Amino acid sequence: MNRVTISGLRLRPPHTTHTNHATTNTTYLPLQQPLRRVPHQPSAHAAGHRRYATRPGSAAPEPPRRRAVTPFNDNGNVPWAELSVGEKTGRAAQQTFNFGMVVVGVVLTGGVGYVLYSEVFSPDSKTTYFNRAVDRIRKDPRCLELLGDGKKITAFGEETHNKWRRARPLA
Repeated sequence: MNRVTISGLRLRPPHTTHTNHATTNTTYLPLQQPLRRVPHQPSAHAAGHRRYATRPGSAAPEPPRRRAVTPFNDNGNVPWAELSVGEKTGRAAQQTFNFGMVVVGVVLTGGVGYVLYSEVFSPDSKTTYFNRAVDRIRKDPRCLELLGDGKKITAFGEETHNKWRRARPLA
C-alpha cells in the first residue's frame, strides 16, 4: 500500500523491492517521522545578516554592475577614474555640449543687451535724439505760441503701418 506525503511523493511500504526498467533493484524505506509544515521565519536579510552562496573568504562577491555611461544618461555619479575610454569620450562630449550651450546663452544675452542699449538708452540713439527734439519744441516760446500748452504737445515720429511702433509713445 502506498502512502502520499504532503509534497505529493508516494512512499512504498517498508522493505519492499521494486524492479526498475533498467533492471536494478530499489528498496524504499519509510520515513521515521511524519512530514510537517515549518512555519515561515523572517529572512536573514531582513534581520541585517547576509547569506552568500559561497563561504566567506573563498571568493569575493562580485560588485554590482553599473549601467554604461553615455552622453545621454550621464549624471556624473561615476568617478572619472572608473570610466572606460568610450565612457570618458561620452562624458567629455556631453560636458562640451553643455558648456557650448552656456556660452551661446551668454553671447545671445549680451547681444540683446547691446541692441537694447544702442537703440534705446545710448546718448547717440535715434530715440534719444527724437526725445531731445520734442523737449526743445515743448520749451521753445515760438512753438508754444503756435501749438499751445507744452504739456499737451505729443510726438509720434514717422508714419508707419507697424501697429507696435504706432502705439509706442516716444516722448
